[in-house]
Amino acid sequence: MQYIPKLTKSEIEENHKYFIERVSIYKKRGIDFFATRRSILEKAYPLEGRILEIGPGNGHTTLALAKAGYKFISIDKDKGSLKKTALNLAYENVLSMVKLFVMDGNVLSFAQDSFENVVVVNLFHHLDKINKMLLEIDRVLCAEGKVVLADLNKQGKKIINAVHKKEGRIHEDFNNSENDIFLYLRSLGYEIRRYQEKYHWILIAEKKIQQ
Repeated sequence: MQYIPKLTKSEIEENHKYFIERVSIYKKRGIDFFATRRSILEKAYPLEGRILEIGPGNGHTTLALAKAGYKFISIDKDKGSLKKTALNLAYENVLSMVKLFVMDGNVLSFAQDSFENVVVVNLFHHLDKINKMLLEIDRVLCAEGKVVLADLNKQGKKIINAVHKKEGRIHEDFNNSENDIFLYLRSLGYEIRRYQEKYHWILIAEKKIQQ
């Protein structure tokens, strides 16, 4: 189901203030969300054709893609996340670049071979099982398509956990291994480039036609 946000000017401004405060908190501890997204997109370049983003969260990657000029679809099963993303897009006047859908990444409603690119950032550590989503990504991705995956490494999680703990919250983490994701995609025939940054790992995987 497509999500059509109804946003007020006051909501957009209040959300932006909170958004920037959160960005500042993490930047002081070493994680620059904006720089990380730029780095991911630079490694993934070029993204040609249709793009699907799964799990936008607060919209950091969504913003980076939209501000880079891409038009694409972003899905999340949580309407709250989609609204936060929409508010951030609206503040930067790029909401029209993105179609938002309420949808579970484990059960995508799109047909086979619907996209040339799938982007998933900072989501896999929230999943109790990863194979189902990876199979769905593989199903909707065209041959020769590109998967862009990135997530927090141990150092990144340490910072996120510390902030959550200070605020009296617990950061959900199922400890999914980058190596497990790498091996699973390679078993499906993907050619993969791996990158390790200070607080993130990144996989750029290209779907090759099986001979």
